[in-house]
Amino acid sequence: MRHAFARFVLPAILFGISPVAAACGEGMFHMGEGVRFQGYLAPRPATVLVLDSDRAPPDERIAVYRGLVQAGHQLTVAHDAAEVAEAMAQRQYDVIIADFDAIDTVSSAAPAGVDELRLLPVVERSQRDTPGLRERFDQFVVAGASTGQYLRRIDSLMAE
Repeated sequence: MRHAFARFVLPAILFGISPVAAACGEGMFHMGEGVRFQGYLAPRPATVLVLDSDRAPPDERIAVYRGLVQAGHQLTVAHDAAEVAEAMAQRQYDVIIADFDAIDTVSSAAPAGVDELRLLPVVERSQRDTPGLRERFDQFVVAGASTGQYLRRIDSLMAE
């Protein structure tokens, strides 16, 4: 037992890492003083296609994309309807994320023979009460949502 302490806990203390960080299987690691690291892991990794018309998306959207990949999803970003059609012709995607206003564009780009598309629309706050939104889509995210919110919605779609 002393050997395990010397091997894992003692180096952690010497490097200024909380002993909690040395424990196996922790979901959150405590490093240094007051600094935390938390990572997400997708319980159902998916292939995800995102329609993002911005060729240089804002940093917060890039952070969400990075978080989806780090959680275990395979991500492809398309910038227009032609790129969506090309991506969908090359591969079948589990989930497709697009602005609410572009969802019909994505649906029409689907190649023949695709049974069902799992669409995850991104809606503006003002669109949350759009007639038919909740009837048409079981899941959606509000623009500016966190990585965790995207992951929960993707996981819900994958469970269906």
